[in-house]
Amino acid sequence: MFHFFKTVSRNPLRWFVLRGLAAFAAIALGTSLRSGINFTEPAFYYELHFMPVLILWGIAFAALCLIRSDIPVYCLLVFGGLLYCCVCAVDAKDWAFSLALCAALFVLLWFFELPRLPSFYKTKLLWIILAALICFYTLYVGGLCCVNYRRYHTPCYDFGLFAQMFYYMKETGRCLITCERDRLLSHFAVHFSPIYYLYLPVYSVFPSPETLLILQPLTVAGGAVPLALLCRKKGLSDTAALGFSICFLMYPAFMGGCFWYLHENCFLSPLLLWLVYFFEKRKTVPIVLFAALTLAVKEDAAVYVAATALYFLFAHKNYKSSISVLLLSVVYFVTVTRLIGVYGDGIMDKSRYGVYMFDNKGLFSVIETVFLNPAFALKQIFAKEKMLFILQMLVPLCFLPVPIKKPARLLLFVPLILVNLMTPYVYQYHIGYQYTFGSGALLLYLSVLNYADLGKHRSKALFCAVLFCAVLFCGGFASKTDALRLYRSQKQQRTSIDTALSLIPPDAEVAASTFLLANLSQRDVIWELESTKQKAQYIAMDLRFDKDRTIEPYVLEGYAPLYYDAGVVAVLYKNEE
Repeated sequence: MFHFFKTVSRNPLRWFVLRGLAAFAAIALGTSLRSGINFTEPAFYYELHFMPVLILWGIAFAALCLIRSDIPVYCLLVFGGLLYCCVCAVDAKDWAFSLALCAALFVLLWFFELPRLPSFYKTKLLWIILAALICFYTLYVGGLCCVNYRRYHTPCYDFGLFAQMFYYMKETGRCLITCERDRLLSHFAVHFSPIYYLYLPVYSVFPSPETLLILQPLTVAGGAVPLALLCRKKGLSDTAALGFSICFLMYPAFMGGCFWYLHENCFLSPLLLWLVYFFEKRKTVPIVLFAALTLAVKEDAAVYVAATALYFLFAHKNYKSSISVLLLSVVYFVTVTRLIGVYGDGIMDKSRYGVYMFDNKGLFSVIETVFLNPAFALKQIFAKEKMLFILQMLVPLCFLPVPIKKPARLLLFVPLILVNLMTPYVYQYHIGYQYTFGSGALLLYLSVLNYADLGKHRSKALFCAVLFCAVLFCGGFASKTDALRLYRSQKQQRTSIDTALSLIPPDAEVAASTFLLANLSQRDVIWELESTKQKAQYIAMDLRFDKDRTIEPYVLEGYAPLYYDAGVVAVLYKNEE
């Protein structure tokens, strides 16, 4: 007995609390898995009884007290608590609740010592694991997106229009689209994105919209490589590099954008991280190359490049490269936006930042409004509907971007503020869309910088970040696998749609419902049925989501039904007689 108390004499309270919490985590996980009922249902409570569960906890606690070493008990606490939180997150499918689970995990783990993690510094194991993770990420995200494509669940905006654009790029070399603005025009009239030509060689070999759905997650996942190199550049261990890479691959801001099928912003994550890596290495030619590639993503990519250049100008005194890249980004932005305004449809400044425009000075009026009325800008940035978004960006990184010791690092927050928080346009502060790829990449870089400066608790912070990303993945994206179940259960429905769409000639003009458009996009002319004013030869109407929708209005306009399956799909053609 004396020997037993001697083993816990260093901190008896912490010793007993660790075992009590580990036992509780194991019992909670066991009851949750055994029940098989969603914890939000009343039936879950009625299936359990207090005293038997309490007795089980007591037995588990007593058994753990027989274990002298804290390491296996800590591992049980971590994995038991993590798995329980993941199960609850999957059941709830609620972002706010998943964030609360992260807070609970933090409280559960922070006050206990983290066992020394294994290190495999200067070995090839890091790159082998990273390659495997990138492949898994690509197959998981890209595969599920392809499943949604095959079950006719990919919308016109933004996937259908890009699917048609690549058809035109393969056939003509130009980025032409008919369904983006209801007329034939170049995508460059809306957004200047020559970066898409990097996909064209692969698409030319595998000319299918599904090729694009695989290329996007592969592109994003590739950003884990420069992130790992940045960790090594900062003198971090390979274990830390792997931890940050896992955070990158499970970061909700990236995965949410990838599940929105396709957008040019996906290039921002890897390109920005390569840019900052070569800035760190002071390699002038690669700096200019990756700055140019990043600017080629879209006209507003200049914001990310300029912020990066300003940071290295003030923090690293890299005058020559930083000033050159800064001037390049400013000149590029002014030139491209002018060209889009003159030859295209103009940049969407009023729809994004119109709340700041009290006159007709364009984007300059935004600067003027912020300068004259900064309180108004702060009110927009910290609006209550944006607080969840801020937490979704910072909690998966365990707030590592926040503890800033060097003021120049605040410049890396500028894109997050300008692009995501200042605008009332809801899609720009929603992690389910494409506007977080750039700001998220800079937050990860900032996390690496701050992590390198932290003290003894930094490993615990990164460990918590990995666990938080796992919980948030389960709460937000594990349910995406439902697409597989739906694909199998909707076989008859899919067969009907396949048959209907096969009746449309490949060279015919078509007006298609938004979720059918991508599957019919490999043609010269296609319109989105819900928004077009054009009169197409054929109409492909999706009847799955609106049971009250009928074909009668089109019949009255002279269309005749070619195929009709009530509640599923209809194909009509123009009766010229």
